[in-house]
Amino acid sequence: MTDLQQTEFEILKEYIAVCERLKLRYYLVCGSCLGAVKYSGFIPWDDDIDVAMPREDYRVFCEKAPLLLPEHLFLQTNESDRNYPNIFAKLRDSRTTYIEKGMAELDIHHGVYIDVFPLDGYPADEKEQERFEKKKTDLKHKINCIYTTKLDLLHTLMRSLRRLRGYHRHTAQYVEELIALCSAYDLESSALWCNFGNWQGKKEYAPREQYGEGTQAIFEGLQVRVPKDFDAYLSQKYGDWRADLPEDQQYGHHYYTVCNVNKPYTTYTQPDPDRRKS
Repeated sequence: MTDLQQTEFEILKEYIAVCERLKLRYYLVCGSCLGAVKYSGFIPWDDDIDVAMPREDYRVFCEKAPLLLPEHLFLQTNESDRNYPNIFAKLRDSRTTYIEKGMAELDIHHGVYIDVFPLDGYPADEKEQERFEKKKTDLKHKINCIYTTKLDLLHTLMRSLRRLRGYHRHTAQYVEELIALCSAYDLESSALWCNFGNWQGKKEYAPREQYGEGTQAIFEGLQVRVPKDFDAYLSQKYGDWRADLPEDQQYGHHYYTVCNVNKPYTTYTQPDPDRRKS
């Protein structure tokens, strides 16, 4: 493992320990699921860890985990970090630095992290689905104009127009609205389990049977849980996931301005002492 992977792995171990203590359901998802199934650990060129939890389990985790986690781990949500612009949580190591390019200008916690996604239900009625998708897309556009990631000319123009309208000044409000929208549909009675926080859109809308109660896998020697029908889950997201990627596609998809596992992010930033919400 690289130093970054080792730091993320240590966070994962603490996360799983809390889930087991609280008897909460979780799954390694996305590239972490692929890594566990195909490589018994990290995809060699991967640079992050993703986990997902049914919404109710996620709520319990967000409520109780801060009291159970080691002091150096910070559970970052829109409630614990007022400028944080995502609808999912990150579990960050405060002793480290990982400043992502698109978020470098934000006054938030910038430690090395793992992503913790909630899984939500989906409306059964087609007209309700259309209304939901339209509202979700609108809110995501309003939130995303706060990022500074380089985009093509058209999307840069659209982001500039949204900023001119002042959407970036109300990010916290839009994040709260999007969380309320995405969590409005009961997961246990829903035919689809959706990870609305990840970037792959409807590839993240999976039949509930794919997740089920999960199944055991090994990740860097640690026993973990992945979706029960991981073959269907990975095939939906990645196609022929058993095939090896060409060498020119073997790289991570997260980009940073600073990564240092030995120094805290405050070394590189001037944080607002009142940044965290009470």
